[in-house]
Amino acid sequence: MLETVRMTSIGGWTGQGGPWPALAFLASVGAAGLLERVQYRLRASEGRAWWASNGRDVVNAVALGCVSGGLWVYGFRGPLVVCVAGTLVLLLSISQMRLESRPLSTLWSVVVALALGAPVLFAPGAVALGFERLLLTLGP
Repeated sequence: MLETVRMTSIGGWTGQGGPWPALAFLASVGAAGLLERVQYRLRASEGRAWWASNGRDVVNAVALGCVSGGLWVYGFRGPLVVCVAGTLVLLLSISQMRLESRPLSTLWSVVVALALGAPVLFAPGAVALGFERLLLTLGP
């Protein structure tokens, strides 16, 4: 898992990954999977409780913070952290609709979260470069 280290104005991966930072990243992604399950369950309460919609926003923000922290520990830097974390949380949130009717939906949510985080774990330099190219293509 030796990759070239490249930092740009939007950040990058420092190349400082290792077993403990990888474990911290996996724990943060697993926690985001659990939080997204809570967020999806709050959706059912939106019609009955005035606070449920705001609670979902808070849970999403905490999930974003968890994944961002895990990426930072794993060696990602700069605004790229928020881009990668936001994409992962968004995809995880979208996947919750498919998990609703499955038995053990909470376990499936964590498994999906870990699967979505796998590219970051196994090819962090490629993920950083891909996001950099995407942002430079979309931006001015």
